[in-house]
Amino acid sequence: MNGSWGPCRRLSIVSYSRPDESWGYEPPEPARPTDGPAWGGQEPPAEPPRPGRRRSMRSRRSARASDEPAPEPAPRTGEHEADPDHTMPPPSPHLLHRLPPLAATVVISAGLILGAQLERPAYAVGIAVLQLAMLLCVTWTRRIDGTWVTLAVGAGLAIAADWAAVAWTPVSLMPITVLLAGAFVATAAAQLVRHEHAGVIESVGFTMLLCVAVTGYASYIALSRLGAAPPAMYSAVVAAGTAILAARAVDLVMPDPRINRQVTRGAFGVVIGTMCGTASAAYAGLVIEGPEPRNAAIGGLLIALTAVLVDLACGYMAAARRIDGEGTAPHPVTDVAGPLLAFAITGPVVYLLSAYYIID
Repeated sequence: MNGSWGPCRRLSIVSYSRPDESWGYEPPEPARPTDGPAWGGQEPPAEPPRPGRRRSMRSRRSARASDEPAPEPAPRTGEHEADPDHTMPPPSPHLLHRLPPLAATVVISAGLILGAQLERPAYAVGIAVLQLAMLLCVTWTRRIDGTWVTLAVGAGLAIAADWAAVAWTPVSLMPITVLLAGAFVATAAAQLVRHEHAGVIESVGFTMLLCVAVTGYASYIALSRLGAAPPAMYSAVVAAGTAILAARAVDLVMPDPRINRQVTRGAFGVVIGTMCGTASAAYAGLVIEGPEPRNAAIGGLLIALTAVLVDLACGYMAAARRIDGEGTAPHPVTDVAGPLLAFAITGPVVYLLSAYYIID
């Protein structure tokens, strides 16, 4: 019995220990040994590509792209092409771009002096042209929000102030001052009508400044009606015109050093221009009958300094617009805006000095 069961038991053991052969399955051949890994020379089976892996990489790339800051929009450019980097100091303008303010200064000075010899309505028409030109050029130079408010209020005040300077009797600045106060109220009320209230404070301040400038031109009309004041007005206008001409002419020769790196005006022009304006006022006091040379020189110093500084302020306006990324206005506009605003702001100073100091 034991001998008969021995082979069967041995067969069953073999068949049980190798069940794969009993089912017709052949085991895979062992891989050939290769030099490389330390796990017996066999390469690990390559992982099949996972379909979700590419999606995860794409999602990571999109997440990185979303984390990166968006590129800043290009700055708006005005009528004149802006520099590639608008924060850098601009170069000195070409010679042809520096001649228009000289011509504008001569024309305005001659118009204020010679126009006073005409009839008052004709003189008022010429002053109105200067007022509208000043409003347009200075607003174009700075370009603020709510430009229509500045132009509308300024134009209305110009017409009313010129009429008051021509027709009001006795000659006084009181009606012009009342109209100026009304313009301030109209400016504040017009801001409520605007659809967008961005830059309200800047718009109100800029409009009030130009309203003062508009009434300054009307002061020349009122001053021309005073009996003894016109000769003093002539010396004051000569002082303002000479100061601006000298300052601009010095900038042609010595544009450096600048007062500010962003403003293309030299420091020597302000000093030399003020000195030349004072000297021209004193000489006008010797030639023109009426004002004393000493009084004309002191009044000319104040008028010349005011005119030069206001002319310089327009350069700061243009630089502020360029630094803000708003571009720049054309060169003829920015250059002519300086003398126009200078004679406008100088108007009340000329009236007060001519009526109460120079003619004494």
